[in-house]
Amino acid sequence: MHVLDLKPEKILYIYMASCIAVLLFNILYIFIDKYKAKTLEKNSLEYLDLIKEQLARVENGLEPEELHLKLLNRKLRRPEKLRAYEYSVAEAARQAAPDIMKLYFEKVRPVFLSLTDTYERRDEIEQAYFVSLIEKFGIDKGRQSFDGIIEFLVRMSISKDVYVRENSLQALFSIGNAEAVLSAWQKMEANQRYHSRRLLAEGLLRFTGDKLELSRILFQRRKDFNISLALPVFQFIRRYTGEFQQEMLELMQRSTEDKELRLEAVRYLRRYPYAPAREALQKFIWMRDYIDWEFAAMAAMTLSEYPGDDTVECLKEGLHATNWYVRHNCAAALTQGLRIPKAELYEVYNGKDRYAREILQYMEQKADLEQEKMELV
Repeated sequence: MHVLDLKPEKILYIYMASCIAVLLFNILYIFIDKYKAKTLEKNSLEYLDLIKEQLARVENGLEPEELHLKLLNRKLRRPEKLRAYEYSVAEAARQAAPDIMKLYFEKVRPVFLSLTDTYERRDEIEQAYFVSLIEKFGIDKGRQSFDGIIEFLVRMSISKDVYVRENSLQALFSIGNAEAVLSAWQKMEANQRYHSRRLLAEGLLRFTGDKLELSRILFQRRKDFNISLALPVFQFIRRYTGEFQQEMLELMQRSTEDKELRLEAVRYLRRYPYAPAREALQKFIWMRDYIDWEFAAMAAMTLSEYPGDDTVECLKEGLHATNWYVRHNCAAALTQGLRIPKAELYEVYNGKDRYAREILQYMEQKADLEQEKMELV
């Protein structure tokens, strides 16, 4: 029977029945949700008392009760119990000293070590959640030797799920073990499992161990990694330390290196000016017609940190480049970076190169508009 054969009142009854069914489902869902919330609250309170008892023992120099460890080992294999435990810990932490909480987690570390086998076999959502708690509770923080938890995190760093990867890497960064981070990089490279470059660079900056040691280890092994893993290392180094000026200069001049890494080296030498790099940076401008324009454009901005007559003459020459970005950056470096007065650019304003004149006029107008905006604010 076709739906058009039904009488209008029957269609109306079916519609009303459907609405009532949806309403009943929503009411049932609300009651179930409230029941779950009460159950979770009850479990949290139960764990809270247990945790407080163990914190008192730890504070008095005693070990947590073996029964407590066995209980956690059995109960926390269920995600809802793990969530209740997280809430209980958060409540207990409001009343306990941070050093006591740290000592407590050092004592219950074997429980989390045992749980790694269970959660490694679970779905991605549960894996991501469990790994996030390893970081949140500071499990293994400061540990310099490899153990089951660190090895578990390294394996999780190549998960197909982006949240599992991100949480495992953040946990490794929080532990502060440089060799563990290197192992994660090697694991990702071996399995061609690459992560967001931005997240990797920002994660390295949150590394809690010796950042200089980490930067040296990863920089030395850069050739072992795809650009997706090597570039975040360079970005991390640029934002953290000026200890690599000579290395970056050598890399910038080496034509066999990856283009993106060489450009990152130019950016590094802008943030950390290095006198021996002056001539090499100027060479990019002088040789602009024979090299990739991006090197000349990036070098132009970097030269704003290398004042001097030779730099000014080099940037003036760059105003005659055929590429707009090179001209733009040379003009910006002259007028905004080095703040060269208009009078000293007289020969350009009155020269025969129309494009050189126009780019300087453009920068001048742009500066005037920005000044007007500031005055309005």
